[in-house]
Amino acid sequence: MTEILSSFEFNLTEIVGLSVFVVLFIIQLFYYFLYYRKPYRRAVKDTEDTGKAAQLMQKVSVIIISENEVDSLSENLPVILEQDFFDYEVIVVNNGSTDESDVLLRSLELRYPNLYHTYLPYSNDKKMDRRKLALTIGAKAATGDLLLFTEPYCKPVSKSWISCMVSELSSDKDVVLGYSYFKENKKFFNRLARFDNLLFNMYCICSVFNNKPYIGNYRNLLFRKHLFFDHKGYASLLNIESGEDLFISRVMNEANTSVSLVQDSFMETDIEGLSLWRQIKRSFCSIRPYLNKRVTRLLSLEAITRSTFYFLFIALVVYSIFFSHWALLGLSVFFFLLRLTTQLIILNKSSQYFFSGKFYFSLPLLDIIQPLYNMRFRGRRFK
Repeated sequence: MTEILSSFEFNLTEIVGLSVFVVLFIIQLFYYFLYYRKPYRRAVKDTEDTGKAAQLMQKVSVIIISENEVDSLSENLPVILEQDFFDYEVIVVNNGSTDESDVLLRSLELRYPNLYHTYLPYSNDKKMDRRKLALTIGAKAATGDLLLFTEPYCKPVSKSWISCMVSELSSDKDVVLGYSYFKENKKFFNRLARFDNLLFNMYCICSVFNNKPYIGNYRNLLFRKHLFFDHKGYASLLNIESGEDLFISRVMNEANTSVSLVQDSFMETDIEGLSLWRQIKRSFCSIRPYLNKRVTRLLSLEAITRSTFYFLFIALVVYSIFFSHWALLGLSVFFFLLRLTTQLIILNKSSQYFFSGKFYFSLPLLDIIQPLYNMRFRGRRFK
């Protein structure tokens, strides 16, 4: 009995180390219960809610910017053109493509009267931000009061995509953020990208629930046309790389933004190659310094406490084994497994609902690599 009690004696170093470890554990649980779990719970509640408000009867203009994406357009554009919605048009801005995109678009226009495309000539002028210009051309060409954006490499999961997005608008809601998941394949980087995309989107969705909308993206985004012109488009963001993404952040506020969590509103993004994911990460890293500082710090705190939690766990295990302190080892393993169990339950419920696959044995590895990989992206700044 004396030996058992003596094993629970801790010196000052051990007390401090274990105390910090427990504090990190509590902070991590805070994020999982208040951020990563909330979107799933809200989505389930919305699904059960049968008292949805009536849909606004306004014309929608779907805008797509395409550059040498003929294969993606041929696969995804017909799905977008065959939506069950009473009045909408699809505008494709051909951004200097040198492939067969123009031929494809002309042939599709013969089949679909609601398709319109325009062409932005190719230019070597690096000072001209072609994407902002192409988006502006699309917005000016739109005849609908509602602008719905997506990308050529994205595909709606259902024919109700437009109607589900529009249904989230109301008299006081002008912006709707839609969810976009990454198509699953067996490559490791794809699993990492899906994990990263899930966590980041859960955080961004929750920021809307907390009345601090953070950021959206053009893979699935709806807002009223007048917002674009009321804010003079991208005029104030011309010198900021990926400023078109920052524009979304600036037009959103706690009162005018909603999120569509119905699965029929989801978009599937095909990231077959690593380059597209790099491009997506690059866009966020470029505008990160200009986003809401408080929300950004909270996002960074999660990554910092997570990495420190793993580092301290390894240190405590090594120390405990070296000094044969089995009580310290047992407590360290207990808190580690409790956090891991919480992760497995919360993340897999969310990942299955949001079409992000399942994370079991790979979860600890992904959990360690993801913040390190994001630091690598920010550090290199893609130069």
